[in-house]
Amino acid sequence: MKQFRTIFQFEFLSYLKNKVFISITIGMIIAMGLLLSIPRIVTLFDSNDKGQPSGTVSSILLVDEVATDTNTTLQLFGEAMPHKHFLLSGQSIEELKQSVSQEEYESAIVITQPNQYTHIVKSISMGDHSTNLIDQVMLEYAQATQMTQAGVSAQVTNEILNTTIISDTINIGKDQTENFLYTYILVFALYMAILLYGQMVSTSVASEKSSRAMELLITSAKPSNLIFGKVMGTGLAGILQFVSIFGSASIFFNLNKSYWVGNMSIDSIFNIPLPILLYAIMFFILGFFLYCFLYGAVGSLASKVEDINTSTLPINLIFIVAFMIVITSMSSGDVDSTLMVVASYIPFTSPMAMFARISMGEVATIEVVISVAILIISTGVIGYISAKIYKIGVLLYGKPPKILEVLKALK
Repeated sequence: MKQFRTIFQFEFLSYLKNKVFISITIGMIIAMGLLLSIPRIVTLFDSNDKGQPSGTVSSILLVDEVATDTNTTLQLFGEAMPHKHFLLSGQSIEELKQSVSQEEYESAIVITQPNQYTHIVKSISMGDHSTNLIDQVMLEYAQATQMTQAGVSAQVTNEILNTTIISDTINIGKDQTENFLYTYILVFALYMAILLYGQMVSTSVASEKSSRAMELLITSAKPSNLIFGKVMGTGLAGILQFVSIFGSASIFFNLNKSYWVGNMSIDSIFNIPLPILLYAIMFFILGFFLYCFLYGAVGSLASKVEDINTSTLPINLIFIVAFMIVITSMSSGDVDSTLMVVASYIPFTSPMAMFARISMGEVATIEVVISVAILIISTGVIGYISAKIYKIGVLLYGKPPKILEVLKALK
């Protein structure tokens, strides 16, 4: 235990003292802070020359050449687009163009027929959906005009156009649309963590072997203590980094929560149900250590660091295939397919597959218990075998051995 603790502390502290590791962590925290503070920053710096509240209202000129009661038109547009400020105008097209060109107003709308209008803008950004909104308002405008011309009273016209549909949805299962985004982010976080830190473990082991440091280590400590200490130390550093990044993101979100009101995507990410979050942490840790043991074993078989990419290729392919199976099933909404059910019990795919099913599908408690039990046992067995391979890898130099040669040496 003393050997394990020494190796664990050394490996863990080596990450905390690594300038690149610290820089990446701080950089990601700053990036999260800036990203989640964008609405606040925009509100502070978005000024309006017309004296309107900063970042909240934009002025649009409205010319109605059809209706006799232009106030009704003004009310119609104002109710449909409350984030805009509409002003009635009698200017000509050329005058309107000049006003918009000089940025006195955001844009101008000229209604020439009940179903026809001209929209004057200086430029159209990629995220601009104002034309679609105006089309919806104009459809209502045209219908109201036609009903008025047909002799329908204004009151009846207003009642018809403002008819609302009342619905009540009773969901007795999971809302896949609501859960998809945070499930995808958590699965992708596991994917990136395993590829990144698994590669670090294998590279660290290979560098020790190429410098002959492993031969000295193996004589003073048990192989199991070496591989478990290295993997656990790296794992704790990785988990600490992810907790720091996602924890800071949560803090920045709560500081700017009032600016994200109405954004369902952001709200979904930062309001993950506690049971789902606990499942995510559990599968994250188990899946992380399972693959890191594999990467550590493979790293011990490489004679030099340059061989790592070739040696770890089979593990990378297995993991990428597992990731693609889960993401494809999530995108199609069929997370309880036969393929996903089978993948939920295979240790190499269950950390992502079972978590996706828990979050977006219907899973019995006994299924979760069986999957977790298999994953825990498999992680322990793979850790034990990795320690054996680690011990054998000290003696293998030159060309990386084939799988049959490793199995023969283990036997």
